[in-house]
Amino acid sequence: MISCKTVTAICLGATLCTAQTFNISGVVKDSAGVGIVGATVKLEKANLTTTSGAGGVFTLPGSTASAKPLSEFSTMAANSVQLRNGKIAFSLAGNTAVGISIHDVGGRQVFSSKRTLGSGTHTLSVPMQTAGIFLCNVTIGRESYSFKASSFGAFSTQQGVVSSGTSALARQAKATAVINDVIAATSPGKLNYRCVIGNSEMSGLVIKMLPNAGDVTDADGNVYQSVRIGNQVWTAENLRVTKFNDGTAIPKEASTAIWSNDSTTPKYCYYNNTTNADDIKKYGALYNWYAVSPTNAKKIAPAGWHVPSEAEWNTLENYLIAKGYNWDGTTTGSKISKALAAKTDWDTNSGNGAPGNDLAKNNSSGFSALPGGYRYNASIFYSQSHIGFWWSTTVIKPSPLTVHGHYLGWDAACLYHDEEFAGGFSVRLLRD
Repeated sequence: MISCKTVTAICLGATLCTAQTFNISGVVKDSAGVGIVGATVKLEKANLTTTSGAGGVFTLPGSTASAKPLSEFSTMAANSVQLRNGKIAFSLAGNTAVGISIHDVGGRQVFSSKRTLGSGTHTLSVPMQTAGIFLCNVTIGRESYSFKASSFGAFSTQQGVVSSGTSALARQAKATAVINDVIAATSPGKLNYRCVIGNSEMSGLVIKMLPNAGDVTDADGNVYQSVRIGNQVWTAENLRVTKFNDGTAIPKEASTAIWSNDSTTPKYCYYNNTTNADDIKKYGALYNWYAVSPTNAKKIAPAGWHVPSEAEWNTLENYLIAKGYNWDGTTTGSKISKALAAKTDWDTNSGNGAPGNDLAKNNSSGFSALPGGYRYNASIFYSQSHIGFWWSTTVIKPSPLTVHGHYLGWDAACLYHDEEFAGGFSVRLLRD
């Protein structure tokens, strides 16, 4: 690889800096598009907090606490990145993965390109024709460059090499640091909002908060938010209760004992037997079949709630499809995984229509599904960050016992229906 310490971004005329101040701003709105005053907005890892003002407007300026300077990337794959007559140009020393992603200030992806290119000089078209503020991220090998430009519309007319801040476009541009953080918002009566943010310089963000259909308290005193989807009301978080609703304990099984579904012993555990309170609250617990079975006289759900049946899961799926929640806006076929999946914690190595592609577009339903993984048979845990798996209470056949389950994968557009027989899975509750 060719080593260099600076990159001339011809489309933006910026030299990378070694420190970056946060400058994140936008507006918090309710589902009707009305600005929410008094919402708490926080950049979690950087621990920066503000409150939305008139019209829901907020600004989160901050320090360099969690910004990752671009100069920290040690392996350089290209000796320059340039714009020449509307195309990004660069040279490579060998086969290298190259990605270009452009988002508008609302977080909508307007251009994306991923490919592996060989040695030599390459030019990639960036067909941006509209004016406005855009955020451009270029990845070359293990290096990532992020910039803010005042107008990508200028790409179509900019001529020659722009460098050293000699053009109006270059003077308006600003290099920004790549970050891996979460912007969160809370407001009374609204579902908690969390979304991954990858750039330290983002203005015009729109945080849309959906109504909380009411809090639910379990036998341990844990409080969950809920969301109305059609005529159903679902908990918007995975269950993490350790007692049945009569107060008796659910046995915790952290050993290598088999989690057999034809057992008469209810069990629960946490993924990888974690003791981290934040992870437990985020992902919930994993339960075996007998803990959720309708044949068990002891109920895991608080009064007025229950573990959903296969038919009730189907009602959820059919409603979302019919109402245009498919990722491509169609009303046939199951393509609702993005509408169900949360905006954080999903692996991002996936294609269009899947939860892992452009997380900012996830969770239009408010279901907030997280990839909590699952436990299979003994002490084997699978796929946290890749799969979320939930029980239904519908038995397919009693011997050998198989039960309907449902899961989302980071790389698939649909809600999967599956037949389960042993293991530990997540639980969502439905209002009676």
